[in-house]
Amino acid sequence: MEKAFDYLAHHPVLFFIAVIVAFMILFSFLKKVVQVFLVIAAFLVLYAAYLSLSGGHIPEAFHHIEQLVNNSLHFLSDLFRSFLKFPKKEV
Repeated sequence: MEKAFDYLAHHPVLFFIAVIVAFMILFSFLKKVVQVFLVIAAFLVLYAAYLSLSGGHIPEAFHHIEQLVNNSLHFLSDLFRSFLKFPKKEV
């Protein structure tokens, strides 16, 4: 493993290509995870709508899920806001 790091350290073009490929793989994986999350969320919304229209009681779990989603979105927005406020290097 150290040989691979040394090889990439001595060949910056290959290192740059490896970084690009790694980002492509990472974003491809994240895209699929987001798609699965959206499908699950769509099913949950449809189930909650069915319960609401049929007059059934919406379980307390949906309220907990709503709170979890709200907390997660606030955390992510704060995280991205902190990344955008990073001090930039002066040239």
